[in-house]
Amino acid sequence: MALPARLLAATCLLSAAALTLGGCAGAETAAGGAGKEPALGSVEKLSSTESLAFPIAAYEITPDQQYQAKRAQNRLIEQCMKRFGFAYSLPAPVPPGADDSRSRVFGLASAEDAARFGYARPRRATDPAPATRQSPAPLSRTGQTVLNGVDPVAEAEAKAKGRAAAPTGEPMSQAEAEEAPGSGIIVDHKEVPVGGCGRESALKLYAPKPGSVDILYVFNLGAQAESRALEDSRVRKVTTKWSQCMARSGFTTSGPDTVQSDLGLEQGELSGPEAVTAAKADVACKARVNYIGIRYAVQSAYEKSLVEEHAETLALFRQQTQDRLRLAAQLNG
Repeated sequence: MALPARLLAATCLLSAAALTLGGCAGAETAAGGAGKEPALGSVEKLSSTESLAFPIAAYEITPDQQYQAKRAQNRLIEQCMKRFGFAYSLPAPVPPGADDSRSRVFGLASAEDAARFGYARPRRATDPAPATRQSPAPLSRTGQTVLNGVDPVAEAEAKAKGRAAAPTGEPMSQAEAEEAPGSGIIVDHKEVPVGGCGRESALKLYAPKPGSVDILYVFNLGAQAESRALEDSRVRKVTTKWSQCMARSGFTTSGPDTVQSDLGLEQGELSGPEAVTAAKADVACKARVNYIGIRYAVQSAYEKSLVEEHAETLALFRQQTQDRLRLAAQLNG
């Protein structure tokens, strides 16, 4: 099963942050209003998702912004490690390529792509193999302690006994970390920050002050809207119509989000003859029942409601994103 576009985005953000800063302001989103289905008005007939504008998208972090943040966090980790006498250099993150995630936000939509590539993404099907990235030099036991804030040997021993070696009650902002008791780990006559250089870098970039909005806040709102939309009676109805249409073409599948796994298509088979045949039927059935038009209308309605409900926090998130990008620009030179 292909990962939804928002899940892919979240994966990138998590790898950039190096840890989940749970507990920051705005980390949780309200679940109220989930029981009432919003009015849709006129539903447009759509066969493509390329140019669709989603209400929450205005607050999402772009691939280039994610890339700049990753570079900046690498610099912060390297600066921190240098304080403790380690010349630690991280490989540069992969620059963003052509972003085709929006083209599959509701599954395969392009008849041309279906005929040429089946369920494989065109960019991935035609791109050369990625260049081998050089890993950083292995760190000593002390270096790992500085990076992660816990001695690796002690951590392994604690895990074997079912205990946690890492500190609990970690500070949730850099300002708090500077005021709170330290890790108690001394290296090169200096105290290692709680959580090590990895956590310090994330706090400096993503949570410099108390009240910083969780980096995944917007993703969580989008995921909440998507979850509500999938449970909406109108989406359920059009999904059933799509499944019935696919059955008439000889394919048994419960919905576009699970079609690849339902048909047993492995990664290497996504552009094979069977996949191409199924993909062509998939796109034709979506057009026949206006699956994309209905999914877009329903999801947009839920997103609009959540944007209005969380307008204050979203405005704060947007401002903090700009602050973060200014810091990233300084660090990246």
